[in-house]
Amino acid sequence: MIVTELSKGIKLFLLVGGRGTRLSSVTNGKAKPLVDINNKNFIDYVLENLSGFDITLVCSELNYDQFVEYEACGISVMNEGSLSGTGGFLQKVDLPESFYVMNGDTFYSGQLNLDCDESTIFVVEEKVTSDVGYIHGRDGKVQYFVEKDSGAYGKKLVSLGIYKLYRDEIELPNKLPISMEYDILPKMELSYKILKTKKFDIGTPERLQTFKDWVC
Repeated sequence: MIVTELSKGIKLFLLVGGRGTRLSSVTNGKAKPLVDINNKNFIDYVLENLSGFDITLVCSELNYDQFVEYEACGISVMNEGSLSGTGGFLQKVDLPESFYVMNGDTFYSGQLNLDCDESTIFVVEEKVTSDVGYIHGRDGKVQYFVEKDSGAYGKKLVSLGIYKLYRDEIELPNKLPISMEYDILPKMELSYKILKTKKFDIGTPERLQTFKDWVC
């Protein structure tokens, strides 16, 4: 369960609009977060973990019709049109003063406290190999981002794909697509918060099986 006493009711944009190409062999034409796990959509596990947020599912024209039924559950469903990157929706929606962004193909175990009062990237401290990007931080502040394939090894601060952002601190480029990771976050003054959790990203068949095994 993600616990946010101070942030109860705050907007959370859940990104579910991608193609899911690497998982196409098991999705049978469905959007990746709708893959079946024990007769339950993967995204249902994610949503149960987000009780208290005002959630908007950010879809694309590729899969909006697959998610629109969630409106009956009190969840907003946004069609951003053509795919525009992980940050493109920021140009297409009326943003509140502060909000969270999270990937819809990722589940986080344990109790996570996301309360904070400044723009923050949530990270986990773990050993990395050269194919994982990470941040360099000091005293709770992000110093810079290190891209994957940098040749670095050892214990690093790795992004969980969860962000709290403040509207007035975002500098949106005049282009599409927009990458949250490359076009938005590196230009902001960000804090970081270390969480203790196990992250399940179902981006490949192998990672999907890992989550299935964990659930069972």
